Amino acid sequence: MKLKLSELMTLSEKYSDELDLILLNDIYLTDKDKYIELKAGTQFNPTYYDLYKAKNLNEIDIRYDEKLLAKLISNFPESYRQPDGRKSVIELDRIVDYLEAMNMSSKRKRNIVAACEIYKVGQNGYDEPVIFYGEKLDKIRWNQVKVRLNRNTLIDYKVDEHGILIYYPLTGGDPNYAQKFIQFTELVSMIVESKKNGIILYPDFNPNTDVFTANNRMELLKVYNDNRPTLVVVGGELDEECKNALIQLKQFDKYAKMILVKSPEPQKRTATLQEIKKVYGRKLWEEETS
Repeated sequence: MKLKLSELMTLSEKYSDELDLILLNDIYLTDKDKYIELKAGTQFNPTYYDLYKAKNLNEIDIRYDEKLLAKLISNFPESYRQPDGRKSVIELDRIVDYLEAMNMSSKRKRNIVAACEIYKVGQNGYDEPVIFYGEKLDKIRWNQVKVRLNRNTLIDYKVDEHGILIYYPLTGGDPNYAQKFIQFTELVSMIVESKKNGIILYPDFNPNTDVFTANNRMELLKVYNDNRPTLVVVGGELDEECKNALIQLKQFDKYAKMILVKSPEPQKRTATLQEIKKVYGRKLWEEETS
């Protein structure tokens, strides 16, 4: 599992007594006229920081385990996310096939991303990754790796989409622009502050990085395509312009999930967030393959 040197230094400083940071590969460093060999299978040594930097080792391969990932998620939530689930090879094979079928009928392509690493012991006696953390497991790659796995192997995975796109149409010349803009900002605030209101929309939902906005038809499609959100929350009235924008989005991605929130009234905030949570958490590929 490739970790940034800065991440390793943080983990070493905070969790030196409880976290094993095991090298996956041999590392060779030079200190003046002395050569230092750090063997695979040994603990990462933060005292060599200057020597790592001198060799431009900004990333180092570390052996994955669940405890390591939990610490990474806790300390670097914008870079590491909790898995969507854990599946056997047979179960994941069904999901890969289902996503492949979805991708053939949609311009939005969804793929499995490994949220763990799976190892086999190589000829040199070291752990060699069969599946790398963060790698895309499309149909071609999955067919390459699954034959190397025991059918009972459990794999943590994610699908490469996350976040909420808030679509609230706004037009500068609209006489109700000021009122609509206030409602738009209230809707954004409601979702950004969902955790403060006691609603966790999804285990890895990060309001700092996972909320996107669009206020016109062209913006909607671009933001949707660029950021790959899980859900589109549509605010305001469902007028013709709004309907046409959503039709265009559905033509781009027939599997796009949407929910309409006409007005984020304070007294209905909790119920509205619960409904958004319910729709956000629906995974079509899980429902159709379980």
